[in-house]
Amino acid sequence: MPTMTTDLPFAPPYKLKLAGADGERWVEVQADGSQVATSAPVWPAAGAASPSPSAARPKPASTPQAAAVLKVPFAEKDEAKRLGARWDAARKKWYVPAGVELAPFARWMDA
Repeated sequence: MPTMTTDLPFAPPYKLKLAGADGERWVEVQADGSQVATSAPVWPAAGAASPSPSAARPKPASTPQAAAVLKVPFAEKDEAKRLGARWDAARKKWYVPAGVELAPFARWMDA
């Protein structure tokens, strides 16, 4: 049976709708996991001309801002991810995002 994960298929920042006892509210989730109150996303009006698909899609950054590049064995990838490491598919390397504490990743850092 497949296991469920709470990892989202995209990296922050993103907007999230939360429901609570005081009603619904929107927050923007930052790269460090913190949440900042924000307004609902603005969607184009029905029938409005939409931009071309290439114009609507943001251009990917050439390289993510990394505090450190890691050498993580495949068997340990889930642990590195749980600690906050991210996978750079273009470079095919694990990295620690800028602003994340490096100490937990010491065993995977290049000497």
